[in-house]
Amino acid sequence: MELIIGQFRYVLASFLWGIFLMFLYDFIVVHRGTKKIGKVRLLIEDWIFWGIAAIFVFQMIFALNNGILRSFFIIAFLLGMVGYRKLVKNVVQRGIRAIIDFFCRPYVWIKKKIAKKR
Repeated sequence: MELIIGQFRYVLASFLWGIFLMFLYDFIVVHRGTKKIGKVRLLIEDWIFWGIAAIFVFQMIFALNNGILRSFFIIAFLLGMVGYRKLVKNVVQRGIRAIIDFFCRPYVWIKKKIAKKR
C-alpha cells in the first residue's frame, strides 16, 4: 500500500510541477510583452529558464522516485502544463500585468510630471 501512495505522490508532484513551471514561465511572457526583445535574447532566456527548471524537476524525480523516470510522470507533467495553459494562462497573465501596472503607475505619473516641467 505504501508503494502505491508513494507513486500517487510522485504523479501528483509531477502534475503540480507542470503547473508551477508554466506559472513561472508566465512572468517571462509578461516581461517580454513590456519590451521588444530580439530572437537571440528570447532563445537565451528560454534556455536559461528551462535549464534551471530541468535541474529542479530532476531533483524532484530523485527525491520522490529514486531517479527512476516513469512514463506516467511525463504524462502527468505534460497534463499539468497543458491544463494550466488551457484553463488559467490568460487570467494569470492579466493578473500579473495588472499588478505590474499598479506598482508602476506612480513611476509613470512622476515621469510625466517631470517631462512637463522641462
